[in-house]
Amino acid sequence: MLKAEHLSVSVRQREILHRVSIQLSPGTFTAVVGPNGAGKSTLLRVLSHELPAQSGSVRINGNPLESYQPRALSQVRAVLPQQTQVQFAFTVEQIVLLGRHAHNATRHENAAIAEEVMLLTGTDRLRRRIYHTLSGGERQRVQLARVLAQVWEQTVFPRYLLLDEPTASLDIAQQDVIFSVARAACARNIGVMAIIHDLNLAVQYADNMLFMRDGRTVASGPAANVFIRENIEETFGCQVALYHLADREHPFMVPEQGNDRIKGLRKVSNQSSNQ
Repeated sequence: MLKAEHLSVSVRQREILHRVSIQLSPGTFTAVVGPNGAGKSTLLRVLSHELPAQSGSVRINGNPLESYQPRALSQVRAVLPQQTQVQFAFTVEQIVLLGRHAHNATRHENAAIAEEVMLLTGTDRLRRRIYHTLSGGERQRVQLARVLAQVWEQTVFPRYLLLDEPTASLDIAQQDVIFSVARAACARNIGVMAIIHDLNLAVQYADNMLFMRDGRTVASGPAANVFIRENIEETFGCQVALYHLADREHPFMVPEQGNDRIKGLRKVSNQSSNQ
């Protein structure tokens, strides 16, 4: 388990995070949602050991985050940032194999894992392409394959995948691929956390959700329990409505001003999407 408790971060006397806690269990998908400037990316940077917190603690599989050496930490958690710069003319396959750099595995073992994650992300047909010639969506899938390769190896300990807005600027088909692959990773004893701006996508894929505003927790828990109107409105500062279709497991959200465009749908209770 990756467990963070009461994290606080201040930059130039401005508090970015205030006593935020989160728990990532292996085999589950957690979505972190909130408006711009809510502290979501700062939280991810603390969890990934990129940024120290002024107070609070982070433990991975029972061990303090700061006790991990870089190589050992790379074997237990992988991070996909919002943007990844590649300066050299690497092929797709070479990019994916970079994810295996921290592991003491044979060339054959590394190649087999790279092949598996490329097939999963649909990047196997691009393996000989130069990375810079790819579209934005293709590049994002390649980077996802790279971080998957980093934690894909079956181990006795759980691993964790941290994704910072992985579908920003992607079309709906690419978004579905990214999140479907992230869900598939959960089946390999991997805990996934993703910062997501689209609330309807978040509730569709996530087991758990953390709502953040102004560096603080608004609500946290199972998606079915916390994806309610009150939490959304408090987090984003706008009125919304939740609707449910008979053939859809999860409700979906629209801003109140868009209600007149939604016809023939059953409105979900304000208290719970399950009621």
